[in-house]
Amino acid sequence: MDFVAKSDKTVSDAIIARLAAHQSLGRSAIQQLTWIKESYFGNKKVCDLTMEVLLELADFMLAEERLPQTVAGYLTILVKTLDWASRRTFIVPVATLRNAMSQMWEDEILARSEERSRRPTLDELDAILSAISMNQRQRIPLATVILFAIFSCRRLGEICRLRWEDLRPEAKEILVRDMKHPRKKKGNNVWCKLTDEALAIILSMPKVDECIFPFNPASVGTAWQRHRDRLGIKDLRFHDLRHEGITRLSEMGKPAAFVAKHSGHRNGGCLYRYEHVEVEGDKFAGWAWTPRVSEDQPK
Repeated sequence: MDFVAKSDKTVSDAIIARLAAHQSLGRSAIQQLTWIKESYFGNKKVCDLTMEVLLELADFMLAEERLPQTVAGYLTILVKTLDWASRRTFIVPVATLRNAMSQMWEDEILARSEERSRRPTLDELDAILSAISMNQRQRIPLATVILFAIFSCRRLGEICRLRWEDLRPEAKEILVRDMKHPRKKKGNNVWCKLTDEALAIILSMPKVDECIFPFNPASVGTAWQRHRDRLGIKDLRFHDLRHEGITRLSEMGKPAAFVAKHSGHRNGGCLYRYEHVEVEGDKFAGWAWTPRVSEDQPK
């Protein structure tokens, strides 16, 4: 009976035990372990964990627009916790999990923290948007979401959470709920300013749901990747569109305080990693896709 009880232990059980024993864990580690505990992965039996199961968790987190270095942090603290639990009555295939981590590092599914400077060129965006417009099977208005990501400086998950009730069109601002924060997983709601282009796109959307963009972020991300990969465009992530939007405002000569009101940064000093100013002026001035996206929406 004792063996059965140990075999029934879940990932959630192991995390709860670790959090109770090590209250001095850093805030980041606690936040990461809590997210895993409350996710679908928390219900997995620790004795049944395999390399494939851990790879699936990595894919799930990447589909939610987490960066490879972010996923690496989550999985590292998870495997350390399960290793700790294996020495305290939990039956865990630790060697298998370590091999899975090694494989993900070798295959570059995981990555060290980096400061990206990758920006989409207008030619790349033209190619992606043209491919989307010719794809009659594409049900999500992907072109609209792409343009909104640039002009609003928003992350994909944030875009799909925006609500009509949180829009103040006369003030050109919207409440971004649960904005990414290094310590607060939920409740970090921030009022952000909207550029003229971003507001125009919002007002062009049909009101069919409480959310302005009522789409699954994972589905949007998959559609983006599919079109990008078919065109052979390398190393361009959806999150780079947010970087592009922030950099655009900087190139237009906007001060850091102005940019922060649009990006949602509390500290203007945090913007330095997004600023890759190459030229002065608006890169998208006169760009044909800007009016097309907002005008072509069904009412």
